[in-house]
This record gives sequence, structure tokens and C-alpha cells, in this order.
Amino acid sequence: MSYADKLKEELCHLPLDDQAECRAEYLGFVKSRGTLRLRGNTSFLVIPLTSITSLKRLFQVSKRLSIPIFETQVIEEVRLNRKRGGELSYLYGEVEEFLRRNGISVRDDSIPRPVREDPVYFGAFLRGLYLAGGSVVDPSKEYHLEITLDTTEAFVNSVKQYVSENFNIKVGVVKVRDKFKAYVKSSMDIIELLSLMGGKKTVTRLSSAIEVRKIRSDVSRTLNFLTANANKSGQAMAKHVKAIRIVDRKLGIENLEEDLQQVAILRLENEDLSLRELGEIMNPPMSKSAVYNRLKKLMALAEELGDK
Repeated sequence: MSYADKLKEELCHLPLDDQAECRAEYLGFVKSRGTLRLRGNTSFLVIPLTSITSLKRLFQVSKRLSIPIFETQVIEEVRLNRKRGGELSYLYGEVEEFLRRNGISVRDDSIPRPVREDPVYFGAFLRGLYLAGGSVVDPSKEYHLEITLDTTEAFVNSVKQYVSENFNIKVGVVKVRDKFKAYVKSSMDIIELLSLMGGKKTVTRLSSAIEVRKIRSDVSRTLNFLTANANKSGQAMAKHVKAIRIVDRKLGIENLEEDLQQVAILRLENEDLSLRELGEIMNPPMSKSAVYNRLKKLMALAEELGDK
């Protein structure tokens, strides 16, 4: 089961005890996917869904709210990956009063009034929007949650503005063909949205994934830093050794001053030691800067003598 499917499974198994929450969730399904269809002289509210799990959830919510379902269709797509979805149809006349009481109109682009009044109900409304057309990427790969909305741009922007003003969550919107996608890229914003929707288990998994990615990122940065330092130190050591050999060939190490002579001999004998470690085996011990200054003198001397 994919990460997105696990989230839908969790959301679809939340209890339906609170009727006001059920109402808000149902309104989310309606605003995301609800459409009017005419068959002869009869109007229907139809909610098509691409997930059988979400379809079952909508069926249960409708029953909990005593909204009569005219027809249920289950559709199975046989492709590379077999997918099941379907749609629920309602006689529009039977649900019109319910929708009107709760601020839903086909032509209304605002967030329904009962939903705006309480964060819990807004979270349930978001849950309906997500179950109707949402997906989330496995956080081990990237942070991305999106909801595809088959509605108007004005409604999408009203949701974006409400979420930003009330929860400080940054939502992006892009139009794909005749639909809109509202998406969130920030890990902390995704956690906030999941918490609102009631996905506690997924929040826990996401938090763990964020920590793992953070640790991996820190380790990677540390390794890159150490590698860069090792390369830099290795190049410096090679220059020291080359300079000392030029001095030895042209002048002879034995003819150097005692402190330079000791540094030159120890560097040739211990090419892999750092400046600090080289200073520790000097007699008497020297600081890192003292060793560096003596090696710098040897390199300047080698440059004067030339490599010919």
C-alpha cells in the first residue's frame, strides 16, 4: 500500500460520531467533486470519485446524515495498475434543502458558513476535499501534498486565503487542464494540514521521516565538509613534501637551521599527519601555527632555489 493510500485508509476509518463533523466532511466532497446532471427532466447531484475507499466513506457519511442515495456505481479500470472508483448520485431535489441550509450553492464560490466557524469543522471539510481528490508523496522522497479540485478558481482562492489567514499555511495553486491543484510543499505545513484532517498516525510517520531526512542531510553535509578538508589538507601536504625534497636536493636538509631541519625530516617521515599532529611529535612540541610557519619558510626557500 502506498503512502497516499495509507493516509486515505486512516482518514476513512475515523469515527462518524459527530454529526456536525460528518456534515462538514460531506460538504467537502460536494465542493470538490459535486456536479449537476440532467436525465430527462430530473436533476441529480453526482459525486464521482477515483478511490473505492473514498467512495465507501462518502456512502457511510451520507447514511449517517440520512441523505438518500439514488444510485451507486462502482467503476473498475483495467490498466497496468487496476484501479477501482465510482460515483454516488442523489436526487437534487432531496438534497437541495440540506445543501441550502448549510450554505452550499452550485454558483457559490465561498467556503460554507458552518465550516468557517470552527477549526474542527474546517478540518473535516478539508478531509472531504482531500478524500475526493487528494494525494501525498512519500516524505522519504519529497514533501508534497496536493488536492485536485473540480471547481472554480474563486473557490480555490477562497480556501487558499482562509488557510493562510487562519493557520499560516502556504498553499500554491496551479491549473491543470480544466481543474485546479492546491498544493503544499513545506513539511511543517503538511503536518498542520494532516492534523486538521485528523491523520494522527500519518503525522507521526511524517514526523519520523522528517527527522530521518534531517539526520541524513546533516551527515551528508558533515561528510562533504570532512572530504573537502581532507582534500585540502592532502594537497597542502603534497606541496610541503615537494618543497622539502627540492631543498634537500639543492641545499641539503642537514644544512638547514635546527628547527627547520626537524620539521623537514618529520614531514618526510610522516606525510599523513596533520599540522597539529606534527607539532605534537616535535621536540620540544610546537603549536600548529608554529609548524605552519616553518613549513611556509621551507616552501619559500624551495621557490628561491627553483626546481631545475
